[in-house]
Amino acid sequence: MMQWSMRHSLWIVSTAALMLSTGCSVLYRSTSSQIAVHPEHGADVAISKDAWNWTEGFHYEQWGQGMTWVELDNKEPVHLIRLEQEGHFPKVHPLFPEARNPYKSVDAGAALGLAIVGFTGQKRTIQPGFIWGAFIGAAANATALFAQPKRVFQKAYYFEGLKKMPSGNPINPPLKVEGFHMHISAGEHSWHYFQNMDKYHKNRVEFMSASDESIEIEYSNLDEGLNATLQNQSFQPPGADGMFQQEEGVQISGQLIGVREHRVQNIVRYELTTEWWVYNPFQIRTDTAHISSYSNWALYNFSSPGFDRDLIAEGLDEALFQAMESDVFIGKLNRIEDLELEWTKDWDVITLDQPDQPAGKVSAALESVVTVAAHDGHGSGCIVSSDGYILTNYHVIADGELDYTVHFQNGRQRQAEVVRYHPLYDLALLKVDTIGLKPFYIDADQPIDVGEEAYALGTPYDIDLGASVTKGIISGKRKDGSRTLIQTDVSISPGNSGGALISSSGQLIGVVNEKVLGMGVEGIGFAIPAFHIADALMLEFR
Repeated sequence: MMQWSMRHSLWIVSTAALMLSTGCSVLYRSTSSQIAVHPEHGADVAISKDAWNWTEGFHYEQWGQGMTWVELDNKEPVHLIRLEQEGHFPKVHPLFPEARNPYKSVDAGAALGLAIVGFTGQKRTIQPGFIWGAFIGAAANATALFAQPKRVFQKAYYFEGLKKMPSGNPINPPLKVEGFHMHISAGEHSWHYFQNMDKYHKNRVEFMSASDESIEIEYSNLDEGLNATLQNQSFQPPGADGMFQQEEGVQISGQLIGVREHRVQNIVRYELTTEWWVYNPFQIRTDTAHISSYSNWALYNFSSPGFDRDLIAEGLDEALFQAMESDVFIGKLNRIEDLELEWTKDWDVITLDQPDQPAGKVSAALESVVTVAAHDGHGSGCIVSSDGYILTNYHVIADGELDYTVHFQNGRQRQAEVVRYHPLYDLALLKVDTIGLKPFYIDADQPIDVGEEAYALGTPYDIDLGASVTKGIISGKRKDGSRTLIQTDVSISPGNSGGALISSSGQLIGVVNEKVLGMGVEGIGFAIPAFHIADALMLEFR
């Protein structure tokens, strides 16, 4: 009786133990994994893992530096590990649950053990409830063999150190990105889908598609991040990205001409095709560097299928430095080329007659302003000779048209041709075939007195508003590289560009060229001083 009781108790304990082990693999929800970076370079590498909450949405949460333990959710199809280090290119490593779930063997053993308990228990005087419990436990463990997670994350991951960014040489001139554009033709934005990372590395595309629309964005704001990187790497002095160019330097322009999205399950990576060249305002052609680069991996946002700006920005950082190290840029970044001489080498001095004295009052000076109209807009202009020479801004005629229509204050219209222009000073000289015009009086030696009254003459907003006058003062003189700008609080509107900034006596002080726009910004406009006109356009007034 004692022997049967002990055997009965053993069966009960064994059955209970096996039933408690039911479905262990299903409960293996997370893996505590060790993330380590090469010790020679990894001590200062910050290790972060993707995270999400209702406050921040998707973000990266830092777990440690050099080596750390992170919790990886085995229910997730992928985790992203981001490595960052000051002065280095960041790197994102996608991790997939590729290791076998070790508790599947426990489930298999439990299923087999409980099945044996159930079958052998029938031959003994064991209570039927325990026998059925054994069979139910065996079925549950067998079912767990096919349940998720079948694959889990590894216990350890090891990564190489990050690639160091180049650093600027203090003896070289400052380097700045003048602008970055997006000119992606139809078909150059494509999507390549891969079943898994193994297929991705073998370039076995599951299927692909491409956009039939082009993307044209002149001067995107992507240059902001590029200039920030150049400043961090000492290619720019601190504070070099203010409103005015503090000192002359070398400028680079670039454009994005192709984007190929590589998608693996629910992560994405961009392959970027870019072009880079040394910028000059004179549009003198320079060689172009063609660079392909890759962004980091990121989770694909199905709710917002557009470009991920952060991904593009990081990919452009690497592309910029690749371009700077290319043969196209060798020898061009350590000196400032004087292209103005090249631009003006074929110019002859143009002599212009001007009146002996200013118009005398503002109303009389209105006869000397005109409207310069193109097919897509208009600007203003200043008559500078009686035989048809008219001064305006370069950006008024920068659309490349050959002929412009000039509207005079007496209602006449004449076709004008572009004689010459100077992009750096934003000045252009036009010529109309007529005589008997009333030009402005220009005195290049007249000082600019801050606080003095000033008047803007031009055609704001609409051609029907020609010969409008606004009043203010000269607010300041600003140095912008090699040129000086007059700051004024005179009201300036679109269409005033190229118009006149005059004194109360009707003398031409400067040529209006821009206004600062922004929320809460008022009364900040600029003009090119009259003393720049003769040198910029090679004119002589007599």
